[in-house]
Amino acid sequence: MREQIPESPEAQLSWATKINYGIGITGRFLSNGLSNRLQYYLLTVLRMDRGLQGPLLVAGRIWDGLNDLIMGTVVDNTRSKWGKFRPWWAIGTVTNALVMVGLFGGPAGLRGNPMAQFAYILVMWLLWDATYTMVDVAYWSMIPALTSSPKERDQIATIPRLFGGAFAVFTAFNITIINFLGKGDEFLGFRYFAVLSSAVFMITSLYGAATVREPKIALPEEKKESIGLGKAISILWHNKQALVVVVVFVLFNLANNLTLGAAIYYFRFVVKNDLQFALMQIIGSFSSALGMFGFSFFTRWFSRKKVYTAAFALPVAGSLLFGVANRYIYGALPPMVAAIFVGQIGYGLMGVMQNVMLADSVDYGEAQTGQRNEGVIFCTLTMLVKLAQALNDLVSLAVFSIVRFGGQDAVTATPEAVRGISWLLYVLPPIAMAMSFAVYAGFYKLHPEKMAEIREVLEARKTGNA
Repeated sequence: MREQIPESPEAQLSWATKINYGIGITGRFLSNGLSNRLQYYLLTVLRMDRGLQGPLLVAGRIWDGLNDLIMGTVVDNTRSKWGKFRPWWAIGTVTNALVMVGLFGGPAGLRGNPMAQFAYILVMWLLWDATYTMVDVAYWSMIPALTSSPKERDQIATIPRLFGGAFAVFTAFNITIINFLGKGDEFLGFRYFAVLSSAVFMITSLYGAATVREPKIALPEEKKESIGLGKAISILWHNKQALVVVVVFVLFNLANNLTLGAAIYYFRFVVKNDLQFALMQIIGSFSSALGMFGFSFFTRWFSRKKVYTAAFALPVAGSLLFGVANRYIYGALPPMVAAIFVGQIGYGLMGVMQNVMLADSVDYGEAQTGQRNEGVIFCTLTMLVKLAQALNDLVSLAVFSIVRFGGQDAVTATPEAVRGISWLLYVLPPIAMAMSFAVYAGFYKLHPEKMAEIREVLEARKTGNA
């Protein structure tokens, strides 16, 4: 049954705004593709001991939680002639690009000094996280500010991911490009690729920040209450639906990160075919883009509950198919292609869902408290991505420690290493996905009927009829 979603009476966004908003994130997808290789870089290029990687990741994630909330409050407290989002979008872009070069372009002499290397990577990692949060929170927080129309929110959450998918080809081949740039020396290759991806990131992101205009919101004559860290924690804690979304997507992104993170080890050290790895990434990016592009269409043809349920089910089916193919018809490419294709459609749907669900939780919070806090709520988007990556890193390091793979141990596909990589690739992800669905089914309440009621309340307040 086609679902009727009430439209907002507000003026529609121009397609120029939507396109420029999408362009603004394209280069960051290329840069993020490199940052997602950090564990691989530490484990197999720098050969950092796993005992040092663990504390590095834990320290980074403790900082993550504070940093995300701090940036959310900074965005909500910002009042400038350029708006509340765009200044941090631009500042975060420039600083993050510079730090990215430093993270993967450290002095070669550090390779022989484990503690100095650890200290350098830790500082760069914390700086990278802080600057990434600036641009990420500012960028995604704009969605509920740009429009309250459900249809346009679907579009504005989808378009950036489609534009970012255009750079997925480069991400798929980034290890191949790194080897080419470094002429076989991955240490140099990572450095050169960091410079290249950071340059593209700055060009596209600064273009978006310069061209996307924020709607001017009339502020009350009295001074708006400043939001501190304690207030931000209180806002998030009392918005129960935002907390549900965080838990759902931490588990969901953990499943995706486990799959994608283990894939590079599977194809590099088990299959020993970088081109197959690139092919799988391209297929995954294409099917993920189909999921993202199809989201707004699927939600017109089917109820959102059905679309959301499919988003959970498809990755589980993909993992199980990959496991069966690896166990019974090892080396056969078609079933692996089918597994990646099916699974990544679900992850593509979820990529849009998390933005839409958080935007709805902003409206929910405003209806409950009378305060609108895009920055505080959308900082959780950055936080949940990082928490999921932290869990992925810790689980991966634990598994690699058990099977003695990487770091100070040999980087070879021993039978134990293959078993560990297989668990990360297609055994643990379905478990995380099932847990994510259980939280969603049991606690998420912002379905279209509820959102229609919330928008009526908000509209009544605007017109003075509340």
